Amino acid sequence: MESKGAFKIIDKATGEIVGSTRYYEYNEAENSLAIGYTFYATRCWGTGFNPSIKQLMLDYMFQYVGKAIFHVGATNIRSQIAVGRLGAVKTGEQTVQYYGEPPKLNFVYEIKREDWLARTGNSAVGVAR
Repeated sequence: MESKGAFKIIDKATGEIVGSTRYYEYNEAENSLAIGYTFYATRCWGTGFNPSIKQLMLDYMFQYVGKAIFHVGATNIRSQIAVGRLGAVKTGEQTVQYYGEPPKLNFVYEIKREDWLARTGNSAVGVAR
């Protein structure tokens, strides 16, 4: 939350904060934006929160950019499966070092706007400006 760029996710049924996520690393040259730093309370795992939030975020961002990027830890199988279910394709690997931690291998996944539209049939998503 200290990034001042995170979205707080609230369970409407209980009013409880159940997670957070954010957009980051806008790349004008690549016409891309990353989604990540997503965390949910364990009680929310497998309940549909993540795909619902990601769909909202993807539908919105594809009005402005042509590609969504996801960075997923190489050992984070749960998140790799989740982005795969959204239609993301692994396109690379990169080593990252978070503050105070040793370097870690991340997998890079992407979804292109045209693939998302074909997958979801969402005609409400406009063309990037």
